Amino acid sequence: MKETNLNPVSRRGFVAGATTLGVAALAAMAGCAPQAKGESKTPVASTGATDMPSSWDMEADIVIVGAGGAGMSAACTAKEAGSSVLVLEKGGVTGGDTALSGQSALGPWISKQKEAGIDESVERYIADMASSYSHGAFAEQGRELPSEHPFTQLQTELSEEMFEWTSSTIGIGWECDLESPVTEGVLPQPTWDPIAGRSWMNQTPDASVMAAFNKAAESMGIDIRLRTEVDRLIKDGTGRVVGVWAYDENDFPIAVKAAKAIIVATGSFCSNRSMMERYLPVTRGIQGGGCYGVTGDGIRMVRNAGGSVSELDLGCHWYPYEASTNSGQFSTTLIFFGGPEGQVPISQQPGVLLNYEGERFISESEGYHLIGRATAQQPGQEAWYIFDSSPMVADMILGIIPYNNRVVQAETLDELWKITRLPADAAQASIDGYNAAVAAGTDETFGKLLDNCQPVAQGPFYAINIRPKPYCTYGGVDTDLDAHVVDASGNAIPGLYAAGIVTGSFAAREGFYYNGGLAQALIFGRLAGKNAAAEEAWEAASPTGDESKKQSLNEMARCGDCHGDTRAPGEPNYHNF
Repeated sequence: MKETNLNPVSRRGFVAGATTLGVAALAAMAGCAPQAKGESKTPVASTGATDMPSSWDMEADIVIVGAGGAGMSAACTAKEAGSSVLVLEKGGVTGGDTALSGQSALGPWISKQKEAGIDESVERYIADMASSYSHGAFAEQGRELPSEHPFTQLQTELSEEMFEWTSSTIGIGWECDLESPVTEGVLPQPTWDPIAGRSWMNQTPDASVMAAFNKAAESMGIDIRLRTEVDRLIKDGTGRVVGVWAYDENDFPIAVKAAKAIIVATGSFCSNRSMMERYLPVTRGIQGGGCYGVTGDGIRMVRNAGGSVSELDLGCHWYPYEASTNSGQFSTTLIFFGGPEGQVPISQQPGVLLNYEGERFISESEGYHLIGRATAQQPGQEAWYIFDSSPMVADMILGIIPYNNRVVQAETLDELWKITRLPADAAQASIDGYNAAVAAGTDETFGKLLDNCQPVAQGPFYAINIRPKPYCTYGGVDTDLDAHVVDASGNAIPGLYAAGIVTGSFAAREGFYYNGGLAQALIFGRLAGKNAAAEEAWEAASPTGDESKKQSLNEMARCGDCHGDTRAPGEPNYHNF
């Protein structure tokens, strides 16, 4: 391996050296100040070479930054197409937010649906998605639903091919109840058309989506470098992105060449507190709930290389309470708040959300994201979910949150108000009003679905502390329909692609309600991998080699590695990848 042109200084040394930046550098940085909404926030990039090394430490045809669902989908696709692939992941395991997801992908699988007698089409799917507009970020900001939805359209068109490929090649066991509507909590009910076959869950025994990708990547000989953090993109004198500067697992800088293209798949900025507070002030003081590594690295790198980013202030997706840290417990939030009309989810059992003023503030059957979002806007950014011991109610609710340590119990409501510190008169009036709505069969105030609900009247009584967390952000890197990163004028930046939630939610950015990130990650990761592999190399690459076999991609990672879980040692606290 050739030596790089840098002295082997560590990351800390590099940062210390950066303090010698002069006036010219500071002046250049001043050009990145925030601008008014609607204006370009992207500085014009120079076409000159940026940090070009005299030699390279690693190289491959395709270099992928991030080993989540999008990155691994791109890697396997590009490798299938005959390109050498190098994946750089700053974490100690693969997965990202995909590993923490509910393992379900939303989208039509038309051939499977038709076999079951379900009348589905891309056009119907898009039309039904439009019915979710009133609950989405555009509606919240007073923006109209656009007439065109090119990214959602393309994602829907490519949905079936993704399901077929991930089933046959990657080994994901997608299954769906073809006799029932969309699984509970995916979209607000009953605005989503109740057609079956649109939500597909990985049912591979003892395996997650990422476990399947890890196995496929190993069998393909894909080189994956864990604990390798990419710092910035490298451009040549023509403006083409040709590589990255990164820090290896020993914290030394390395230059990595991409003979064909770089694919950025670094996730959202949900775990970057400063970015969240800057663009989404409502999240101030709230810790992000996504993977620990989603700190906006890709957004920063792309913007610094002249790529366009937008809609960073569009919003974020919420889940309503701290439901432990693994995918199984995250999924309970979907069950707990939201479900298809006509079926009775937990949220339609006797349960009332009260803020610290003792008042209801939203329908408890509105859906998990909307409840989380509304709770974040309440005093103290918290709420209490009150329920009683009516037949099956307590058993069901307490049974699905075994790891939630924010549940309190009291024999009477007066005692419960003291424990929760809710104002007794206001809280009791809210419960009385809710009970009257149950008796009348309609919730005139908030429109809660009251199917089979009972009054909150039978002790003992319970309260769950609701502390919402943002799960992913809606804005991000701008791309074209081929997954090329574009500049402020909409021109593709040569050699640079992006896929996954680093590009934001295409559904949310086109006026729909956020419909999950897994399908988008797998579909556009695959698209980026195909197009990048078809690029003409600017220079031949000498692949680094299959070093990933020296690492265990399926090692057990403590949840604290991802979320800061501080449970005592010895307690069950692992991701099952």
